[in-house]
Amino acid sequence: MAAVRARWSSSSFLLYAGGLTILFAVLALLGTLSDDYEAAGFAGWSIVAFGLLALLAWLLRRRGEAVGAGLFALASVAAFGVVVGSVENWLGWLADTDSPFEGFHPGNLLLALVVLVAALVALRLFHFPLLVLVGAAAGWYFLTDLLSNGGDLAAATTIFYGVLMLLVAFAAGPVYGFWLHVAAGVSLGGAALYFWHTSHGDWLLVAFASLVYIGLAARLGRSSYAVLGTIGLFLVTAHFAESWFDLEPFFFFFGASEGGKAWAQALAFCVLGLALMVLGLLLARVSAEREAAP
Repeated sequence: MAAVRARWSSSSFLLYAGGLTILFAVLALLGTLSDDYEAAGFAGWSIVAFGLLALLAWLLRRRGEAVGAGLFALASVAAFGVVVGSVENWLGWLADTDSPFEGFHPGNLLLALVVLVAALVALRLFHFPLLVLVGAAAGWYFLTDLLSNGGDLAAATTIFYGVLMLLVAFAAGPVYGFWLHVAAGVSLGGAALYFWHTSHGDWLLVAFASLVYIGLAARLGRSSYAVLGTIGLFLVTAHFAESWFDLEPFFFFFGASEGGKAWAQALAFCVLGLALMVLGLLLARVSAEREAAP
């Protein structure tokens, strides 16, 4: 069975909007139930939620509604993670720590591994590419928690994981590879921001890395790198606007602090917008030349 691909339309938008709304609503409901019930009772309710979501995914799959089935499969994987976590908590296996990477806790590692395996199983059954992102996130947490206690080592592990995801993305093909490229870009970019965020020189490195991302978008035909690169350039512009013109941080267009020059902030982002448009025109030309090549 081929990977599920939903072309942009009113129906696909409503399916995704509804499916993702159900996902977050169910997680919020389970969060509320965890406060209202003891560990055993909450485990029971989480099993009920998982069962209902899995049943709906299976019924839609039987009807040939691939996108709807995939969205419920995605929610089922998240609910299954809650089931495993609630059972571990009931048994006293789940560690309660101040930091997600604090210490070595087999129960926490088992939970991440179970979510990873569940995402891969659901991917094999439903061929829904968004499940790749869930598996990639669970794999990142498992590896980072296994090898580090947070801090610089966690960031270094994240860089390693990002490179690994990039290599896997090339082998996974265009559809499944999309979310792997997203995972790689977020991992590498997040680690770069962790290391480079204290000085002007650091932010210049972030600007350079953002331009590299946009170059990768042109070279690989992956727009996710252009999105991440643009976010990086926005952060760089906000940093220098705040630093040079005494402006409030990350208030991109409004809200200068006392004595600040709001016009300079607005002008800085006008320049950024113009630069982004120029880059967009260059990328469009590169894409047109590639398509015209024999």
